[in-house]
Order: sequence, then structure tokens, then C-alpha cells
Amino acid sequence: MTLRPTISVIITNYNYEEYIGHAIQSVLSQTRLPDEIIVIDDGSTDSSSDIIRSYGDRVRAVLQSNQGIRSVTSTGYAISTGQIVMYLDADDLLYPTAAEQVEKAFGPGIAKVQFDLDVIDEHGRRLGRRMPDFSRGALTEAELAREFSQTGTYRWPVTSGNAYSRDFLSQVMPISPPVSLDGVLNTVAPLYGGIITISDPQGQYRVHQRNNSRRSLSGNIAFIPDFATRIRYRKEEFDILREHAARLGRALPSGDFLDHELVFLNYRIMARKLLREDGSDHTRSLLDLWTKGMIAIGRGHFRWSVALKHTIWICSVTLLPASLAQRLIAMRFSRTHWRSNVRSLLARSSRI
Repeated sequence: MTLRPTISVIITNYNYEEYIGHAIQSVLSQTRLPDEIIVIDDGSTDSSSDIIRSYGDRVRAVLQSNQGIRSVTSTGYAISTGQIVMYLDADDLLYPTAAEQVEKAFGPGIAKVQFDLDVIDEHGRRLGRRMPDFSRGALTEAELAREFSQTGTYRWPVTSGNAYSRDFLSQVMPISPPVSLDGVLNTVAPLYGGIITISDPQGQYRVHQRNNSRRSLSGNIAFIPDFATRIRYRKEEFDILREHAARLGRALPSGDFLDHELVFLNYRIMARKLLREDGSDHTRSLLDLWTKGMIAIGRGHFRWSVALKHTIWICSVTLLPASLAQRLIAMRFSRTHWRSNVRSLLARSSRI
């Protein structure tokens, strides 16, 4: 008889009192209950710790002083015991079948299982998008491995859309990421085993004004991200990938791996238009970056409607004069803010 693998879900929280209860409840509502639920609060100053304590022995609460996201995720792994480890950001949610579907997908030699996430706003309303959007159909394990061997990268979701095997984690942890743990883990995972992709969404990724991705290095909210810094961090993650490949005796393709990631090609173009480059791309022409972006869209396994949106965006930002491109970028990255304000205004108006 095959023993069922044990599953640990690690929820990480910092000052998300309005969301943490929903995240915990989404894990407690799984059709396949995890074997342990670890909730780590990183020194919140709001009522998060009281909410976490209210769940009693249904979760394992770890209340620590503020140490940052890198420490939190490493702490979670160190105290977990599951053969499958799932991380959940406190502002995100899992659908009831997430753990069950992950368990079904796992098998020998699998480094991780990944799945789509529906994008929601701060009030839990769906925005009609997925992250990263596998809706055209998931890549098979073999197709993803081939893509990685050709490009050094592949499409993967944010933290809450991944489930890692302990066999994989035990070979790479502890690890020191430039930013958060998921970026490095997802980057090196194909070196250590297969990647299984579930195309149906198994959770929700919340976009709101206090997302960690919206914070500047000083911790302040920045509607327009610091693209140059993000590009630098991603390059550091690829440096770690090369180190692991060398250690394992695995060959990687030549060239700039960022040229195969649509998100970072967009970041490079936007940094150029905003006059905020860090100097590392000064020899690249906009035409070159645009061409690489179009190739990335073509090989991205997107639905035609999503591919069209990506095409319109990258063409607009590339071709528009800098002043107009800057306005377009500002509109895109503040859309959650103004949508929220408009909805709040309409709600107040309806009560008058």
C-alpha cells in the first residue's frame, strides 16, 4: 500500500489583520486537510497575533519579532515536517481542493507542483485575471523541462501558487535569496526534479495597495515599482541558478535568461522609458528588447486574448514618446488604487 504524503502549509503574516483569518480559514476548509498548519507572524503591530491565537491548537502559531520575509519563510521550512511544503501569503487564499490536487499531482522525482491563481482585489472581488495564467493549458512536465533547457527559465506563479517537495528543499535549504524565498526556489527547482503544472486555479492572489511587491527599499508604498532594483534581484537569482548548476554538473543555455521572461522584458522597457535604468542595459536598444518581448509572448502558451493584451501593452510602451509612456505606466500600476477609490465612491453614493 502506498503511503499518502504528509503536507505542511506555512502561512506567513505581517500586519494583515484584515486578511489573515481568511487565509487560515481557507486552509482549514481543505477537502484534504494538511497534516500541519504553521502560521508565522513576523512581529505585527496590529491585531494579527490575537486572530492567530483564536484558532487554538488547529494551527501551530509562531509569533516572532520582526525579521523580514526571508527569515519568516526559512523559519517555516525549518520547523515543518511535511513531505510536501506549501507556502501561503496571509493576504492570499487557497481554494478547498488545493491540497488534494497537489497531493494527486506529486510523485517520485517531482521537485514542485505549481498552479494558477485567480487575481482578486482588496475586497476579494475577482478582477478577471490569473497569475501567471495557465488557462491555455498547462505545460507538461516534459515540455517545461525542454523550455528550461533551452532558455534557463520557465513560467511560474508567486509564492502561494507553489508546493515543494521536501526532498528538493532539503538539498537547497538554507538558502539566502536576494528578496523572497520563492524566487530562488522556483528558479533552481528544475535542476532538482520535475515540475508539474495544474492549469485550473487552486487559489487567489490578492492585489492591493499594501502588497509587499509595491514597497520600496525603504518600506514605503510605491505605486510604480523600482524596476531597476527588481531586475538586479532577478539577475542575482540567476547567478544562484548558475552556482547550483555548476555544483550539480548540469549545463545551462548561454545568453541572458531575462530575455526569455516577459515580465522582466517589460520591466526593462519601462525602466528605459522612465529614465530609471541602473546602467546594466544601456547597450540594449528598445527594438532589441521589444523583439525579445514579442518572441516571449509567442512562446508563452497564452490564450489569444491574453497574448493580444500583452502585445498591445508592449507595443504601446515601446512606441509611445517617453512622456506618454510614463503616463501609461503610471495608470497601469495605480489601477488598483483608483479602482478601489471609484468603487468606494459608488458605494457611498448608493447609500445616499
